[in-house]
Amino acid sequence: MSPESSATPGTSAPRGVSLSGESIWQTPGRRQGGCGRSLHRAGGGPMDAPRRGPKEERGVTVERIVVAARACFAEQGWAGTSLRGVARAAGVDARLVSYYFADKTALLQACLQPPPGFAERVAAAASAPLDRRGAALLEAMLANWNDPASAVVLRSVILTAAHEPLALQQLQSVFRTALIGVVAGSLNGADGPGGEERAVRAGLVASQIVGLFMTRYVWRIPPLSELPDEKVFRLVAPTVQRYLDGPLDR
Repeated sequence: MSPESSATPGTSAPRGVSLSGESIWQTPGRRQGGCGRSLHRAGGGPMDAPRRGPKEERGVTVERIVVAARACFAEQGWAGTSLRGVARAAGVDARLVSYYFADKTALLQACLQPPPGFAERVAAAASAPLDRRGAALLEAMLANWNDPASAVVLRSVILTAAHEPLALQQLQSVFRTALIGVVAGSLNGADGPGGEERAVRAGLVASQIVGLFMTRYVWRIPPLSELPDEKVFRLVAPTVQRYLDGPLDR
């Protein structure tokens, strides 16, 4: 099957590609097209390897490819995105995309990694004193969305997850571990609630935060999308705090 096939990716990765992201990058010197096939010229002979260049230069090239691919997957979906189209959007030779990524599934997986600092900001906020933890969590998420580099990744992953099962699985995993799991773990003290209640409280916190940012930053629905951060913080932080330590009427 061609690397530019329009088949929707499943939950299993092609040979040589790990859904955990461990084997996304090709071993140096190994030139592959999609599904593990070597690149060839139209006449059947092997294609020359792209010039590899200094390590830093390669890193910049990979980042350009991933940035372009995020936009393509978010706007055009899996079926509408091709490796050649990504190469055009990134302004690089199409052979470079196939050199750094085994196929389109591997490229999508690279695009779905959470932005740098996302988990660290949430973890730091979850360690705040309980009576200020709701405000700290909301501040951390506002910081993630107000950081342009972080926001473009988050928005792209969310939009892609709307129509790609692999992206949805990755998004669910990120929020389960980096948000819900961290918040639930922060309530696990000697005087804290039991396991089921911790999970409910963490889920409520996540629902408030995710719903807010979907409306404000992804769908961009006014007036919430137009309110200043300070007002959003004043309106929403008390609700997040209540989910953490207020009474739950069940």
